Amino acid sequence: MPRFRLEFVDDGSTVDVEADDFDDDGQWVSLYNYLPPAADPAHPDTTKEVVASFERTSLAGPPRPVA
Repeated sequence: MPRFRLEFVDDGSTVDVEADDFDDDGQWVSLYNYLPPAADPAHPDTTKEVVASFERTSLAGPPRPVA
């Protein structure tokens, strides 16, 4: 499963989150998994399950993929 690293502006700490992808609406950054697992995101029956959300202002930038 893909992983994303988030860095926080207040103390420079980081957290890695396992997620398929993320959305950034300008206020919140939400990381999510597709359901069912390994589903095609373009398929009409595919849904998203949010696994973590953070206020955009608390992050130093967008989530970065971790190898």
